[in-house]
Amino acid sequence: MDDVPEVRPQDVGANTCKHILEARTDIYLPNLEKLGIMNALGKEVGNMRFSERAVYGSSDLMHFGGDTFFGHQEIMGTPPKKPLIQPFNEVIDQVFIALKKQGYEIEYVGGNLQILVVNNCVTVGDNLEADPGQVYNITGCLDRIDFEEITSIGNVVRNVVKVSRVIAFGGNDVTIGDVLAARKEIAGYTGIDTPQSGVYNKGYQVIHLGYGIDPRVQVPTILGKQGIPVVLLGKVADIVQNRDGTMRKPLNKCVPCTMVLFA
Repeated sequence: MDDVPEVRPQDVGANTCKHILEARTDIYLPNLEKLGIMNALGKEVGNMRFSERAVYGSSDLMHFGGDTFFGHQEIMGTPPKKPLIQPFNEVIDQVFIALKKQGYEIEYVGGNLQILVVNNCVTVGDNLEADPGQVYNITGCLDRIDFEEITSIGNVVRNVVKVSRVIAFGGNDVTIGDVLAARKEIAGYTGIDTPQSGVYNKGYQVIHLGYGIDPRVQVPTILGKQGIPVVLLGKVADIVQNRDGTMRKPLNKCVPCTMVLFA
């Protein structure tokens, strides 16, 4: 897109489809070719050719920046709402008050930069793996609290803040001591180094709560309400809601793929 040099300069020249086909000239994908993937790409690469029968198109993004989460939501039917980029410590007091009103036990942890600890088993802070200021993490110990309650805490935070995402997740065999030992401060942001905490290692569960997302207008919900089962595979299974789907099959969390299947 034309604004990439301004909004995300590290992505200048990015083109996953083109670069895979250039690197693996042995690849041939006949069904995607018939559907017009090369027509949409705008050039023939490797063994892949334009389709004479395809109906295809391309468009600029509606969402802001290069956020994969909002890209998936847009594909599913949600017009994006512009989020803020904001360190968690700018809203930590508002989040504290909101959680306190819901009856949670809250404490501040840290010095000049702080996170919140909820019920001595969940932390709230900056996501240190995403672009700074776009995401807050709710990190929970599933041996002390169930995933539904972690999600409830995430929803309280989501209703207060205006960043792109609030990610609520947890794992087993992890203590609050393990989580707090992984707290780091990086250039004005503070949160949990999730891989270091061990939360990913056993029983990992996650939900992404997006800013301005309305699942009711999205493809899985619309089809599900009509009795058409929807199966989500890969990353999309973690970030798009599919409450009416009969199956939900995330692949290994490290696989950067997305598929939506309509039965």
